[in-house]
Parts: sequence; structure tokens; C-alpha cells
Amino acid sequence: MKSKYGFAGVNSNLNSGRDNQSAVQQQIKSLANNFIFARVVDIVLDDQHPKFDTLGQWSSMGTIFYEQVEASAKLNPDELNTASPLLPYIKSYPVVNEIVLLFLAPNNSVGLNSNTKKYFYLNPVALWNNQHLNAYPDIELSTTTQPSQNKSYQQIEEGQTRKSSNEEIDYDYNSPIIGGTFSERSNIHPLLAYAGDVILEGRWGNSIRFGSTTKSDSIIYDNNWSISGDNGNPITIIRNGQPTDSNPEGFLPIVENINRDLSSIYLTSNQQIPLITSIKNNPSINSNEQPESIGSYNGSQVILSSDRLLFNTKTDSILLNSQKTISLSSLGTIGLYSREGDVVIQSAKNNVRLGDVSANQSVMLGDTFMEDFADLLGKLENLTQQLSIEPNLGVSTGAAASAKTQITLMLTNIKSYVSKIVKTI
Repeated sequence: MKSKYGFAGVNSNLNSGRDNQSAVQQQIKSLANNFIFARVVDIVLDDQHPKFDTLGQWSSMGTIFYEQVEASAKLNPDELNTASPLLPYIKSYPVVNEIVLLFLAPNNSVGLNSNTKKYFYLNPVALWNNQHLNAYPDIELSTTTQPSQNKSYQQIEEGQTRKSSNEEIDYDYNSPIIGGTFSERSNIHPLLAYAGDVILEGRWGNSIRFGSTTKSDSIIYDNNWSISGDNGNPITIIRNGQPTDSNPEGFLPIVENINRDLSSIYLTSNQQIPLITSIKNNPSINSNEQPESIGSYNGSQVILSSDRLLFNTKTDSILLNSQKTISLSSLGTIGLYSREGDVVIQSAKNNVRLGDVSANQSVMLGDTFMEDFADLLGKLENLTQQLSIEPNLGVSTGAAASAKTQITLMLTNIKSYVSKIVKTI
């Protein structure tokens, strides 16, 4: 039997259930009793909360205290109900005054009594469709008076009047009992999503985009990873921190920019990423071995970009393997240091160049040369000794004596002429 999809499938299901509308309505009513919308009043985030022990200590992390949005009477703080996170592997805790959807589900006593249930909550409801904050404070409990309107009777008698202004009213989105560190920011921009994208966004301009190449003349917001490739080529972008000079109007969407975002990791397939760098080429690499420039390469690659990169291993090694070249370039010093081991520069083709990519002068084998040089100096020392005392060579005896002195000095210092650190073969 052929299955029906889309509107055909919906229509078929509706028609087949015409005779059972009462049962459907009953199921809908039953389902409605199993979920409610609630406003977060407080939340347990650490062991400083006074309810930490009674709620299960560390297993109570993320537990919220709530009041129903539809409730007509406000509950005393000591009578507030609690709900736990529904998804254990994704921590996206709400802040105070955000709205969440609660589901009634079995609690951890289900093995003893299958009828015991409690409420679990999903992520905050996107009332404002904003990744930073979706709070809706209870205006019956929160002051709506602007700061400039808060005048005492004494201040009014002294001539000050209550004046309305464009001042913003500050609401608290942290625990009313132990406080917190959440501070609303009006300049956090949401990411623009292209067709087919899956985006995870934090509240502070950090995100992960599972996207693709998107070439379209109709896209108002252009991106800088679709210069090459075909629509649908996958790309993953991890971003931490939006540009510091972003538009202060945080409701405007933006797209990632590797040259302006604070820190980025790009995992590409066939995209060309226009990364701007301080060094445009690789001066230590032969021209016939030069890798393709950073801004023009459009194959699969991983790009890390930030003000500083740190690679650290705790117990093992850092390995850099390349099918072609490895280029290290810097505007400043490049240092290689080993505290307990050797620093080895080796070429299987027996070609190590120092100073320049075109260097062609051979480095002298110091130990072997110095042994032969010492032998030569010894023989010269004997010769000049004989010449300096030869009575028939009065004119040359002074020069021979001077040469002998220099040769003796060099023989004395012969071991100091070779490096104690750098070795070659």
C-alpha cells in the first residue's frame, strides 16, 4: 500500500478519524494536562543555594522554581514548585523571568510507583526569538517606574518633579536568593541562518554553525565562505566572540567573519576562506614547493584564527605531519628550545639550508678540521722554532718568532674554536 505524505497524508488521517472525534478531543485534553507554561522564579546553579541539600545536592543542578504563567494567584516563595531539566546531555539553563515549557513525566521513584510523576522543563521559550535573553518579567511584581521618577516626598517639596524619560528599566535575571552573574547586553547579535543550516548559539556571541556553501543573488546578507564550491558543500564554523565593533543594535543578525570575530575554527570542504594574515608568502620555502596562498585555497582544510594560539600536551607529544610542506613564518623571533632533550634538524635528502632558501655553501666539519688544523699548527710551530734560532737567517728570525708565538696561542685555544652545542655530520 502506497504511503501518503504531506497534506495528502494529513487529510487522509483527518477523514479516517471523523467518527472518533470525541476520543481525539479527550486525548488532546489529557495531553494538555501533562504540560504547562511557567515563569522561572529561581534556579539552583551551585551548592550555595539554600535548597541545595533538600533537592538532592549536585543532582539538583538546573532545578528551577516556577510559577504558572496562567495562574491568577501568586504563590509564596516557600510554596513554589520545582522542575528539573528534561535533557541531561544538553545544559541550557534558563535565567530568572524566562518562560519554559514543563512536561509531566515519571520521576526517579518510577520503580516503586509507576504513577509518581514530576515536571521537567525544556529550553526557554523563544518569546523574543533572541538567543541572548527571552525573559518576560511579571509586571505585577516588578516595578515599572523609571529611575528619574523615583522621587521622595522631601525631594518633591524641594522642587524636584517626577519626569518620564527614555531611561531603561533594569530587571534582575538572577536568583533572588543568592544572586548571580547574568547581565543583559543589548549588543549581542543573532546569527543569520541560511537554508538547511543547523546552528547552536550561546548567549554571548559564541556559536557552532553546521552549514554549507550558499550561492544566491537573493541573499541580502552575504557570507565570506561561499566564494567557491557548489551549493551544499559542507562547512562547520565554531566562533567565540562577535566583532568588537559590531552594530550596537543587537537585534540585527550577522554572519561569521574570520577576520573580525575574536576566535574561530573553520572546517571546510570546498570553500575559499579570505583570511587576512601578516605574512603573505612562505619565504623559507622554494618557489617550486610553495603551498597555495591562504586566501585562494579552496580544498578541505582546518583553519584556527585568534589573537593567540597555544598547543599544550600533558603527558605525550605534539606531532606535525604534512604530505607536502610545513612553513613556520613570523614577524618576530622563532625559537626552538629543549630543556631535557636534543634539537634535531634533519633532511633525508642530506640538504639542510641555513640562512636562506638558496644557501649552497657547505658547513665545515669542525671536529675533523680542528684535529687536522692542530696537527698543521704543531708542525708549523716546530718549523718556526727552528727558524727563529737559525743564525744564518737573521732577517727571518724575528718574523719566525712572532709566528711561533701566534701558533702557540692558537694551539692553546684550539678546543675553544668549535661549538659545544651545535653538531653536524
